[in-house]
Amino acid sequence: MMQDSNYPARYWHMIEDGRMQCDLCPRDCRLHEGQRGACFVRMRQGEQMILTTYGRSSGFCIDPIEKKPLNHFYPGSSVLSFGTAGCNLACKFCQNWDISQSSPDDISPPYQTPDGRLIDYLLNKYETAKKKAVIIDQAEKMSASV
Repeated sequence: MMQDSNYPARYWHMIEDGRMQCDLCPRDCRLHEGQRGACFVRMRQGEQMILTTYGRSSGFCIDPIEKKPLNHFYPGSSVLSFGTAGCNLACKFCQNWDISQSSPDDISPPYQTPDGRLIDYLLNKYETAKKKAVIIDQAEKMSASV
């Protein structure tokens, strides 16, 4: 069972009609008690807005830096990719629509808090990625020498 997040969000204000307006994106969601924004990430709870996905990543991956907008930062290096459920864009071509358009309650993330289990998991992923890179590098050197 997932533990609910009640981490406080920023960038919101109360409006005259009693609703709470989220100011994070151009959608300006106006929420009654218990409602979530279009992103499913931000929710009104009493007199505060909370982040429902805080500490609840939907996945982790070690990717080549070339996949990211930082592709010239350290060519040939790796970068940690992670994300959460929810998004405010709803792009029709989204490759991650099953995560981005779902509620955080619909996702069963592998880890829900930044504790030792998460660190062990990430270190394991990193070591696996390094081993694969060495094997590929050795295979390329062997094929080049033939």
